Amino acid sequence: MRIDEENKRVYVRQSWLGDALLCMERGRRMMVSPEFRVTNDSAMLGTATHAGIEAVLRNSVASKDAHFVSVAKLNELQLGDDVRVTNIDPSTWEPLVTSMTKAWVDNILPEVPLGGSVEHKFEVEAGRIVSGYELWFEGTMDYVHETGVWDWKTAARKYSPLEKQTQNIQSAIYTGAAERLGLTPNSNGKFMFGIMIRSLKGDTQILSVQRSQPHWDWVVEQAATMIGAYLALRVGTEFRTPMPKNDQHFLCSDRWCPWWSVCKGVHIQSKDNQLGDN
Repeated sequence: MRIDEENKRVYVRQSWLGDALLCMERGRRMMVSPEFRVTNDSAMLGTATHAGIEAVLRNSVASKDAHFVSVAKLNELQLGDDVRVTNIDPSTWEPLVTSMTKAWVDNILPEVPLGGSVEHKFEVEAGRIVSGYELWFEGTMDYVHETGVWDWKTAARKYSPLEKQTQNIQSAIYTGAAERLGLTPNSNGKFMFGIMIRSLKGDTQILSVQRSQPHWDWVVEQAATMIGAYLALRVGTEFRTPMPKNDQHFLCSDRWCPWWSVCKGVHIQSKDNQLGDN
């Protein structure tokens, strides 16, 4: 979330909204202490794989060579800031990136309509005023074509179609934004996930969800109520007040949350969560 005081606007990204709905304190710390954020291994592999995909869709590399672009990006990312290792063996990083990029080329690319826009940045008004601020959504679409929006994911396992249809925030925001910006006149509300499974088997999944006006209305409501709560507790222009802290999800751990050490980690250490003898 970011605030444009001059134009009285609040800009919300789908990733921030998803995290804030899981834990409001995590959402606050994303704004006030971004320096704690470091890249974890799964995000790094996803970014590297995206690089090869983007190169193909921009016609800057032949599809058969896409994995070379991905591996080059992986090597570049490893030279940067420290990478948080979660549960992926570093010795498998390069083979995984190679496998996922080739899997996209073999299994997903043939289903992708060509001629669309790659890494399309957007800003769109949500049509809601919250505490005197206009609510806007912003973000970057991996790929948008007149027939719909596509998003590339790397994941540990295949997605649940029902869960994505009933709960996914990103597809509601991106589909609604694309329609309002006139980018998808022939989509009929279709949003496509192109998923590469993090394995050496080359497994993939193409998952389509349908989005309509009720989905847009609901995600606007979710964002508006969340923003209203943050603004109500703001001190001047700063978000100093700690928000409700929810640890009832897998992201609340020293492995997955950059702010663990200054939040739950102040009170609970890994040793405190070890099961005792029965």
